[in-house]
Amino acid sequence: MSTRARSPSWSRRRTLKLSTTFLLLLVTTTTKVCRSCSDGESNALLRHIQPLIGPEFSIGRLGWDVTQDCCRWEGVTCSGAGRRQAAGRRVVSLSLAGLGIAGAIDAAVLAPFTALEKLDLSGNQITTFSAANRSDIVVGAVLNNLTALTELHLAGNEITTTGWISNLTSLQVIDMSSNKLHELNGICGLHQLKYLSLGFNMIQGAINPCLGKLQHLVYLDMGSNFLIGEIGPNLLSNLTQVEEIHLGDNNLTGTFDFSSLANNSELHSIVLSNNYKLEIETELVRWTPLFQLEYLNLSNSIVNKRSNGIIPTFLSAQMRLSGIDLSICSLQGRIPSWMLLYNVSLGFLLLHGNSMDFLDTGNLGANVTSSMEVLDLSDNRISMPMPYNLGSLFPYLKYLDMSSNLLYGGVPSLAEAASSLQVLDLSFNMLNGDISTELTGNASILTSLLLSHNDLTGPMPPFHWSLGGLIHLSVENNQLSGGLPPLLMNCTNLENLNVRNNRLSGVIPVGLLSFEKLGALLLGGNQFHGVIPWDICLNNYLHFIDLSNNRFSGEIPGCLYSIFWSELPMYYEDDPFIGNIIQRRQTSVEFTTKGESLTYMGMPLELMTGIDLSMNRLSGTIPSPVGFLRQLKSLNLSHNKLVGSIPDTFMYLREMESMDLSHNHLNGSVPVELADLSFLSFFSIAYNNLSGEIPFESQFCTLNGTAFEGNENLCGEIVDKICPMNWNRSHDSDDEMHQLLSTDTMDMPLIYWSFVAGSFAIGFWGIIALLIWNTACRSRLCSVMDRCIYKMGWFLVP
Repeated sequence: MSTRARSPSWSRRRTLKLSTTFLLLLVTTTTKVCRSCSDGESNALLRHIQPLIGPEFSIGRLGWDVTQDCCRWEGVTCSGAGRRQAAGRRVVSLSLAGLGIAGAIDAAVLAPFTALEKLDLSGNQITTFSAANRSDIVVGAVLNNLTALTELHLAGNEITTTGWISNLTSLQVIDMSSNKLHELNGICGLHQLKYLSLGFNMIQGAINPCLGKLQHLVYLDMGSNFLIGEIGPNLLSNLTQVEEIHLGDNNLTGTFDFSSLANNSELHSIVLSNNYKLEIETELVRWTPLFQLEYLNLSNSIVNKRSNGIIPTFLSAQMRLSGIDLSICSLQGRIPSWMLLYNVSLGFLLLHGNSMDFLDTGNLGANVTSSMEVLDLSDNRISMPMPYNLGSLFPYLKYLDMSSNLLYGGVPSLAEAASSLQVLDLSFNMLNGDISTELTGNASILTSLLLSHNDLTGPMPPFHWSLGGLIHLSVENNQLSGGLPPLLMNCTNLENLNVRNNRLSGVIPVGLLSFEKLGALLLGGNQFHGVIPWDICLNNYLHFIDLSNNRFSGEIPGCLYSIFWSELPMYYEDDPFIGNIIQRRQTSVEFTTKGESLTYMGMPLELMTGIDLSMNRLSGTIPSPVGFLRQLKSLNLSHNKLVGSIPDTFMYLREMESMDLSHNHLNGSVPVELADLSFLSFFSIAYNNLSGEIPFESQFCTLNGTAFEGNENLCGEIVDKICPMNWNRSHDSDDEMHQLLSTDTMDMPLIYWSFVAGSFAIGFWGIIALLIWNTACRSRLCSVMDRCIYKMGWFLVP
């Protein structure tokens, strides 16, 4: 059988197919080789780097699988396709942040990674980089192989020195913030640096002048250290490429001429705040800046002392400003209109704590509006009526604080800004007249309305149902009249309600006190009447109740024990907007305790709890459940018509610091357990009908007689009155016996069994003595026992 001859074209196709298959196999194999990292670096990662990682991270968060290519391991980045080498891809980035690496790190573990460009070891507990003899020179020599390293991130460790870093001359980025550095000598020779962050360390002394030689520096942060002395005249001016400078929160002194930065054309942010003795002058010479700032913070320094404290005039030419903080800078005079007119991008302006006396809005046209969101002019001397067009000038305003000034006249409408305004603080001024019913318009998102310490009259806000988002409402110390507005019931998010010291009257609406977030209810110093609503017991957040100096009557609700058990949700995240541009406002509560008015804020506010029902017409007894308010620290029930005894349950008020029950009609004795309230520093039961001996022990030894005066039947060492020998402190023998038996001075079981044992011993030995001394009795007893034994024998023997 013959076979058909195959054509030459078929042979060529077969040869081409085999060649293509071989080529694909070769490319695939080569690609796999090129894509894997080098064996040396893979072994170095497993043998030297992984053992450094804390045990809690090495298994869970950073589990390196030895069966996989190390370039795929978490935290490891290798070179790209354009940088393949015959030995494999090289590790160019190691990210080992927050992995529990602690102590001194042997620099040799990094030596194999000669292609490393970025090393991130931030958020660990590294103290230093060491070598065999722990010399910085040797460490530097070991690290000398890392010629490609451009970024080093070591923030949040415990490193103290920088000498070991001097040989890493290719570094462009160094972040060693939040360490324990005392010096920066090793950084001075790194002339390629562009980013240097050394904030929150312990660097002391004058600013090292070597920083002025880092001419490629773009970002410089040495804030929050212990720097002293002057800012050298050429230190910052030599940094011609610098964009951001942060030297705040130090102890710098002397005079800094701001015009020295005139040629720093790239500068857009500078912070020199909280250098309290640093004098900053901007008006010593005429100068024109080449820079356009975006952020300026000179707060808590002394600005333009030699120029009568005027606002720096160079700011009038800054068109990109988004924020200015000149708080507490000893400024005075007028606030110029150009600060509001020309800086159209200005987002916030903080001038708190100066001596500014006037806000110039007269030169602003009717159609001029500002994009400003935060305006803080508080604690100045601004003496003028509030501008009637304030709302139209700042339609995007979220935060307006003009408190603690000398503003007078009425409160104008801010309806134009109602859609954005969240906080309005006009407290501590001289404003008078009625509050405009259009104060916030109908579309308000207001969360804080603070109008306290003025002379305002008429009804109190809110006037519109739209204030349902209100969190803080304070109109304390005004002349407001009428009752609590019905629309207040819509403000279910209220956390702080303060209407003290007005002329308000009426009853407390049922439901108001049960707002689930209400933490401070301050209604004292008004003319409210009626009973205290029972729904006060439905609130789990109330830390402050002040109903003092009103006309409340009836009994104290016995259900008060159900409150004060939850933490306040409000006092640490107040006014949460505009990020961290302004310091978070902390709500403060003024409360009368320990015989004086104290202001609580921050953590003390979070921990404080108090009830003040004094100066009312309350009657009946003090409810025993009040004693179960174990977290209560202040209780004032004075100047009422309360009767009965002091509840025994008060012994459980272990955190009580101030208790005032004076000027009532209480009777009975002073419970001895009150002396064991170890935190009690103020106590008064004066002017009651109490009787008996005052315990002179424990905490009562720190009190004086004024706490007990006005009780004629009280006696004891504290009031310097001797108690009669037969005095029954309670005038009730049953109560006295109950108190005696309820104390730990007598052990009743011990007395009982001692009596039984004594009776047995007396009876037994008495009979023995009788038998020994009386023979007739002994003979008679023996004959009786013989007869008994004889009779018992007939029953026992069958």
